[in-house]
Amino acid sequence: MIGVPDSGAYVFYSGSPELHAAHAETLSVPGGVEYVGVDAGFAALYDIALLSGMWGMFAGAAHAFALIGKEDISPIEFAPRMIAYQQAMAGYSFGTAAQLASGDYAEGVESKLAMMVTTNGTLARAAAEQGVSLELLAPFMALMQRRVAEGGGEESTTGVVDLLRQ
Repeated sequence: MIGVPDSGAYVFYSGSPELHAAHAETLSVPGGVEYVGVDAGFAALYDIALLSGMWGMFAGAAHAFALIGKEDISPIEFAPRMIAYQQAMAGYSFGTAAQLASGDYAEGVESKLAMMVTTNGTLARAAAEQGVSLELLAPFMALMQRRVAEGGGEESTTGVVDLLRQ
């Protein structure tokens, strides 16, 4: 994407705002410029955090394609449906961000964590029936179960963030 016009590519920059402002035009040649703060390490942290989210999305896609793999379902025909669903779910991050900022993980919850954990049993059975490993989803499912066991059943999945912080 870098260096390709209109690709939507951007590069994170952080550090001195004055240096960024002085060189923004040059910095924008390979792609858009996203200035993310005075701390020089923020550019790398933003990049790694977004790449981590991408790997989670790719893991989910790999699992989904594996589920349909034994059936007479074209991956080419399935892909647009999965993309549309992923796009519809992408807004979930706004709710997570709002809950993290407020500290109230039950604020505006549409799907309670306890219900999601129950649903995980259905996902696990379907995977077993299709001969698909749960190893991409199991770690997240285990964290969800742990959060419910600790009293977070009325929350969204936001509480899992706290379990990841060491």
